[in-house]
Amino acid sequence: MLPTSLVEIFIFSFLFAIGAVVSPGPVSTAIVSQSARHGWLVGPLVATGHSILELVIVVLIAFGLTAGMAEPAIQIFIAFVGGLLLIWMGGMMMLGIWRGEIRVPGVSADTESMTNRQIVILGMVTTISNPFWYAWWVTSAAVVLAQAQAAGYPSVAAFYVGHISADYAWDTVLSAIVGGGKRWITDNIYRGIIGASGLFFVYVGVNFLLQSFKLASG
Repeated sequence: MLPTSLVEIFIFSFLFAIGAVVSPGPVSTAIVSQSARHGWLVGPLVATGHSILELVIVVLIAFGLTAGMAEPAIQIFIAFVGGLLLIWMGGMMMLGIWRGEIRVPGVSADTESMTNRQIVILGMVTTISNPFWYAWWVTSAAVVLAQAQAAGYPSVAAFYVGHISADYAWDTVLSAIVGGGKRWITDNIYRGIIGASGLFFVYVGVNFLLQSFKLASG
């Protein structure tokens, strides 16, 4: 049962979100890929793009506008498109490693530096490309949010702020670790991180494609 105090709702939402936030995915990979160049600021910027979309989905759920996402056809579409996106992202990462294009970014790196605005947009794009994000919000998060809505919109606001606070906290820590360690992260270590993330993307993408085929045939 959701607590009644706004402070307690904030704390509950923060702790409730941590499990989803720390899980590896497109957002965390985006932070790792940019923090070596831009430092700790990447985390808050990516979290800002992420939180903008989460504000949209919280409003939609609060007003009951996401009921259609439970339809089998919508679930098939999300699983299929999300799976293709993850496989493409993971494949491009590993292709870059194979071609020797992946290295620790630096001031003299050939890759163009992203602006703060572009990093915020990156946070939005990687959020949209993560099927787990949709699944989490229309299942367990939607249940808790419904309880918050029953207690009033201040409770919904406390839930949202608590949730995005977890995003900002973890993303900032992650970018600070990667950005602060750019002096000791070698190209091989960096390629290992990106390669592991790429393999994870492909694995999850294949599973989501199989899930979409299963839903379509069922």
